[in-house]
Amino acid sequence: MKQLPLLLFFCLFGLIPPLGAQAPDVEWINISGTVKGAYQHKVLGADVKGFYVYQSSGRERAIEKYNYNGGLVYSHKIPLDDRSIEIEELLVRKEDVIVFFSIFNSSLRKHGLFYMIIPHQGEPQKPVILMDTDGIGNRTRSYFKITPNEDLSGFNCIHEHRPRPDEMTLEIVFYDAMIRPISNTKLILPMSTERYELLKVVNDPEHHAYVLFRTINVELKNADPEKEAYKLLKVNRFTLQADELKLGSSLYHLNAMELAYDRLHRKMVLAGFYSLSDRSQIAGLVLARINPQALEFDTIGYGSFDTEFTQRIVSYKSSKKEKELTDYFLRDLILRDDGGVVLMAESNYQTNQTFVQYSQGFPIYREVVYYHYDEIVLVSANPNGSVDWRQIIPKNQTSVSPSPEFSYTAFASLDHINILFNEEGRSKSNVALYSISNTGNVVPRNVLSAETNEANIVPSDARIISPNTILVPANKRKKKGVFRLTFDGI
Repeated sequence: MKQLPLLLFFCLFGLIPPLGAQAPDVEWINISGTVKGAYQHKVLGADVKGFYVYQSSGRERAIEKYNYNGGLVYSHKIPLDDRSIEIEELLVRKEDVIVFFSIFNSSLRKHGLFYMIIPHQGEPQKPVILMDTDGIGNRTRSYFKITPNEDLSGFNCIHEHRPRPDEMTLEIVFYDAMIRPISNTKLILPMSTERYELLKVVNDPEHHAYVLFRTINVELKNADPEKEAYKLLKVNRFTLQADELKLGSSLYHLNAMELAYDRLHRKMVLAGFYSLSDRSQIAGLVLARINPQALEFDTIGYGSFDTEFTQRIVSYKSSKKEKELTDYFLRDLILRDDGGVVLMAESNYQTNQTFVQYSQGFPIYREVVYYHYDEIVLVSANPNGSVDWRQIIPKNQTSVSPSPEFSYTAFASLDHINILFNEEGRSKSNVALYSISNTGNVVPRNVLSAETNEANIVPSDARIISPNTILVPANKRKKKGVFRLTFDGI
């Protein structure tokens, strides 16, 4: 089946009485593969018989399946020779998997979305074009977003394009399980006074699409709280009617919001942080619960952080050289069974350093950009938006380029939220695991030792494959593979 999103594994969070955080069983699985010179191996999904890995050497690409003993079940090459191929999604079904990938052709000004069906047994089908978009002169202004239905009855695909600075177009197509189009529409969003940034797409049980945007009013000053807001667009898959709902504030700066569907209460949940003046200095949280049928707010609650927690955040920020560039990016929104949420955000920012070298007596200046992935903030909110508990997980990672080995991955086991990341060391790194209980207690440990494992995980490519198991791609002693972490007692 399709791998479930992270938040679905947290729907019972808060029900189970607190227990001690258990250390997971850790197993290393080698990845051999058939792509020579592959520099990337990414876990795309899993089923009960194995997991699916994407390997790429830049020119050659393959979708491979491995069993949980590390045996290669199959390796199928993507039979198209194009360096611009990007894997967009993999959908695991009962009889096959569907691989979605895009290709950008600058000379033809086309950006196409393809799919390839790979049966669990037998040879794969040839790639088929799903969406063929014209007039795309700049790849950075063209995106595809595929959102499967939770029951695998189909999916929707959104193509976002910005043909010019003052306009965004959205082509939305709804498909059934046989990959046949059910309905489609094209929306044009003018951006003369308001800029749009597409953040997330969520489907409800009726398979209607909810698109979350961050909006910026270019006519207002940065000090105006209403300059930035969040807009939710609902598109009915049958009638194609588009309705919108906006969340803004005249008092608070809303600077990070996430969207999720609460299956237990049949509500859309929009939650994030707010600040008072400096957008990078979070001061509290906002939790809005939305009636999806009427697309109107049921409740909007604000919860302010206490002085001690705010001072801890300030101390982290003040220790950074470029503290005015610090920002907290909301990474995960976790649903509690009582209608509350747990928010997880990471401090990300950049710093610049200039070096001077002399050649024949003349100075040559070289500037280096450093990318920082620092502390993780967790806040548990009650259904009314008040703060239940809060924690900060210390982390300090720096890279001279955006690195997939930095940041973190989060998942659930029993009554704990678990956060996994590479600890940065001088030569070797431990892999740290922080387990946070449903009352906010933290248990830190190293699950992989630098001395014995010599491994670095790739958190951004981790995949949850069951309520108690996660697969994390890694490199161990210069060999590719995955770590399987399994928690007992689920």
